[in-house]
Amino acid sequence: MVDAINIKKMNIKKTIINLITLILIQFCYSQESGFTYKTKNIIETRDLYINGGARSHFGGKSRVYIKIDLPKNTDHWYYSFSTSAGKGGTKNLNLAIQLAGLLADPSGFSSNILTAIKIPQGSASVDVYLLDNFNKNAFINKTRYQYYTEGMVENTKQAAVRIDDVKTGTYYLGIKNPSTLNGLNISIEVVAIVKTEIVKKKNIKQEKAELYGKLGWSKFLKGEYQKCIQYCNKSNELFPLAWVQANKGLATLILGKEIEATDIYINALLIAKKQPKKEKILSEILENIYNLIELNPNINGANEIIELVKHQKIN
Repeated sequence: MVDAINIKKMNIKKTIINLITLILIQFCYSQESGFTYKTKNIIETRDLYINGGARSHFGGKSRVYIKIDLPKNTDHWYYSFSTSAGKGGTKNLNLAIQLAGLLADPSGFSSNILTAIKIPQGSASVDVYLLDNFNKNAFINKTRYQYYTEGMVENTKQAAVRIDDVKTGTYYLGIKNPSTLNGLNISIEVVAIVKTEIVKKKNIKQEKAELYGKLGWSKFLKGEYQKCIQYCNKSNELFPLAWVQANKGLATLILGKEIEATDIYINALLIAKKQPKKEKILSEILENIYNLIELNPNINGANEIIELVKHQKIN
């Protein structure tokens, strides 16, 4: 049980309490945003003929590049290609159509999405490098150049490639025919996945729940911890909010009910897992407990709750 001296000490240290207030107010807004993902064609299927290295001296090119202007809010992007020996053999890649279908199915939008993309069988090997503006000229001139290892393929007949690290600006896919004599045709397509934040409209129950949650927090600041818990309960009956449940846990912890507080925090973590911006919510819950420990280093159960929150952040 936290004694009266420590509770009084908490009420005196208003600077830290005010900091907690600002942090928890942000919870009200972090619940209402989410993201949508859409495909945007950067390069529709393009066919390029690339001559063999030795024969390019008599006409044609053994190296070419295509310009990639990444759209605003690119989350990641893909390119796919397939090859044919000689000048013929246009391939239908349908990369944008396939990605749009996978985005429509949430189970398909994952790190394994590449395995779901179907690519026509190729028959001639090609090298592809991701280049910046400076190195694309060196690549074409066959002088020393640098490239990004992400997005690189070598001696490959067909592939779908995902790029996560390069998201803004203009880049180039340098395409090289490694054969000395034999020319090839490559069909290539480039598609970006654009991430857009959306704001979800709150319903009346949720707005009412937030008002009860704010009222509960005002009682917490006045040291009326039982009242805080009562208002948090009314809030959660209307609409479960992780930040309100965490407030209730904080008040319960101060009242010395360690086991009950732990159970309340577990519920808060489960709620946070289903709400947008989970990582931000969990970070703010951690910050509030750290501030509580600063005020009262000997409070029981706080360190165990911190471990629970950290574990949830990892998983």
